[in-house]
Amino acid sequence: MENMKSFHDHLENLQSLAKKLTETELALNALFAEEEIRLECEDEASSLKALYRTIADQLDRTKYSESCACYGDTKANLDFSITGLAVKIIVATTKNQRAWNFVNNIFDTEGHKKPFGKVMVRVGPKGLPDDATVISISQSARESNRSEPEIMNKLQEDGYLLFSQEAFSTLVDRLVGDVREGRLSLPISRDKLVEIAGLNKPKPRIKFIEAE
Repeated sequence: MENMKSFHDHLENLQSLAKKLTETELALNALFAEEEIRLECEDEASSLKALYRTIADQLDRTKYSESCACYGDTKANLDFSITGLAVKIIVATTKNQRAWNFVNNIFDTEGHKKPFGKVMVRVGPKGLPDDATVISISQSARESNRSEPEIMNKLQEDGYLLFSQEAFSTLVDRLVGDVREGRLSLPISRDKLVEIAGLNKPKPRIKFIEAE
């Protein structure tokens, strides 16, 4: 009888130990799952920060290219203006109004001014992090002989989001925080970015003045 009681006590101890081990295992599994989620969130946050560094480097290079192009254009315009001034002086001595109007029109430096320096981050339909690039609005305007607002309006009509470097930096900081807290996960669609950045309110088109 004593042996039966001892065996029963031993069995109860084993059952209690098994229950505790099961509870411990469940608790550890929950901790491991939480840690796995946390690490995934950190990896995604790191991906966003790496994306911003890449975009920032591209912005710096594109802005530098714009500065070089602006310098070259300014120098060319200066040479053009000097030549124009010399020609105007010669034509002025002839007192020929038609010749003066013709030369004055050709060497109109105001008409030769081009846009430079407007560089933005362009986010396409796939959102972040896979569909973000840097675009020189000014270069596109120069190459297509259109105004910068025209270029921006066309891009927005085509479904692209446009951000200045400062606005994109602020957006990424917010996204990193939301991803770390588990409120967001990658990829982040364009529509979600519109919602987060508060771009879902109707906005007027960018105005531009056509050259006469």
